[in-house]
Amino acid sequence: MKNPHAKSAIGVVIPAFGHPQFLVEAIVSACEQDIDRPYHVVVVDDGCKFFETGRVAEQLLETYAGKLHYLRQKNTRLPGARNSGIRFLLALDPDLDSIYFLDADNRLAPYSLAAFRAALGDDKAIGWAYPDISMFGLSRSDAGFDTRETAPDYSQLKHLIGNISEAGSLVRADVFRSGVFFNENMTSGFEDWDFWLAALSAGYVGCRARHSGFLYRRRPESMLSDARRVEDILIARMRETYKPLYTASHILALEQQEAPAFAILLEGSDTVLLTSDPKMEPRRVSLSDFVKSMQTWLHQPREYFFPDALIFTSEAEWARLQASTGLLRWCFWRLREQAQPFVGVSLKQASQFNIRRRVQGLRNFTQPNSLFSLKTNILRTLLLASDPKTAEASIAGRLSGLPKPVQLQISAPEVAPSTAAIAPSKAQLNDVVAFIQAAVPTKQTSKHQTRKYSGPTTQNVRQDLIREICAEEEREPFPANNGAARAVVFINAAQFQNADTTKQFSLLLSQLEKRGLERLVILEISPGHSMKGADLSWWSLATDIVPLPLSDSSVAYRLYLGRRVAQEMGLFIKESVSILARTGDVLICCGTAAGIEAFGQAKPAGAPGYVLLDPAFAPTDLHQSGYGSKLLAYEHAVSSVVTEDGAYIDSMCAAGFPSGKFQSADDFWQNWSV
Repeated sequence: MKNPHAKSAIGVVIPAFGHPQFLVEAIVSACEQDIDRPYHVVVVDDGCKFFETGRVAEQLLETYAGKLHYLRQKNTRLPGARNSGIRFLLALDPDLDSIYFLDADNRLAPYSLAAFRAALGDDKAIGWAYPDISMFGLSRSDAGFDTRETAPDYSQLKHLIGNISEAGSLVRADVFRSGVFFNENMTSGFEDWDFWLAALSAGYVGCRARHSGFLYRRRPESMLSDARRVEDILIARMRETYKPLYTASHILALEQQEAPAFAILLEGSDTVLLTSDPKMEPRRVSLSDFVKSMQTWLHQPREYFFPDALIFTSEAEWARLQASTGLLRWCFWRLREQAQPFVGVSLKQASQFNIRRRVQGLRNFTQPNSLFSLKTNILRTLLLASDPKTAEASIAGRLSGLPKPVQLQISAPEVAPSTAAIAPSKAQLNDVVAFIQAAVPTKQTSKHQTRKYSGPTTQNVRQDLIREICAEEEREPFPANNGAARAVVFINAAQFQNADTTKQFSLLLSQLEKRGLERLVILEISPGHSMKGADLSWWSLATDIVPLPLSDSSVAYRLYLGRRVAQEMGLFIKESVSILARTGDVLICCGTAAGIEAFGQAKPAGAPGYVLLDPAFAPTDLHQSGYGSKLLAYEHAVSSVVTEDGAYIDSMCAAGFPSGKFQSADDFWQNWSV
């Protein structure tokens, strides 16, 4: 009977194909481990053509009897050899704790397995422990080795854009028991990165094993070198295989967790709120810990994430903002896209939607401000250029030399005047200066010349992952994930002069709410339109509202099949709608809204697009509206048109619109699925 207090065994898999001169070092290093639990080492001879490979393993079997095992099989390439070793070990010991992968040309220190197992810990969500990579052999260092850090802290975001976990990692056996194995079709390289993505998809994450004693032999040619030659093809294949990991909603959820864009400093509080989405629960850290993280980031911006902007406000004002307005996410989106060092934001009551920018003096905001922000890239420049001994004078001087702040004023009918609004006073701005002074860095501690960072940079994560998938070039993503599915609903603001439209639109939002969807309303505003007299009783049913100005459809148009097709979205607005659309799980265009122009942007992400031609939304005579030409032009991106107008359906089908894309309102709601 097994001792209930005994620790489960660890397995080591050593695939062998070629390079028998290195194999003996790998086997001996694996079999000479100083660890307080049993372990098994299996060498998988993957059909190596050199007889020395088998001879090396067989000669060591007697030395390490009961510990070392040898398998020979037909060549299956590296992923297949590792899988054979995994299955052998799981069959050998059903209670196996974890498995380490050691390539035949690499080595371990005697303490390595113990160090890896200590790092792995007992949290079942942590699926593997990865090492820093100490390279020897073809070394670029006079010391004969150099060490590469791929991620000082494990980051799913970084792992989606680059492989931060060396194959020489310890993997919890439960990962394999859950069905995750190496992909045997990945024979050109990146098979370990593919494996980690599979583990991420199964709900596991990694952790760093510091000072693990792993030694990686660098050679002039390797499988990794081959992979670099077809890198783009392999990465595209992995992104398609693990598509749910690369959706905008998933990446934005990871950004909220790992790399929040905003740090909110509440007046008089020792707590800093970290978030990318002002409607989600922020991560809370102490002010002292936040300053420490800033100090780390100042000297290592490639390795560590840090918010893009500091937000200064009061606790009361922050609570009011979260409770009072459906424009909050839109406000923070606009704020995130501002390039100016200082931005003040004012939310106030008005008779129509508008955004105005006014340049003011740094200490002379004339409008009450809900909050104001400072870009951290500017902050970093100020701090690194400052002498701690003369911090007050140097920072004050540099602040005065910055461009004057921009006032971003956002007005909406439902926003009541605040009784706790903050105008950034001289004293408050002095608080900002004091905070900057407190964060002036001490002298940077230099790293050892043989230890360098070589993982994906935080800048590349933001630029090549978050922006690429969640936004447009030189644009920022819309705050967007609380775990709920999202409906993006387009409607023209002019329609709310009609009571029937308001009633039907409220019913639509209620139906979406019952189905558990967020309701992002894109309120299209035609040139010259005023919201005066509009019925906005539906407002509280929307999760978020984004007002967007349209172009004059009588001027902006294109020809399609000899017909004029209105182009109501300018380039910037089309980009904005594209960013909003790709965060949605379903797109709904009410009547002849211009949103249909953006349906194609969300289609690659799998979001269906519906057009609701309910009489309350559509013109009295659809045939004369010109909207038929637009539907024909964007037919490829439309999943379904909901209408009861038989004559209109007949005319559209005669013009070439597929009859199968029409359905009744009853069928639409009965067949609803997201």
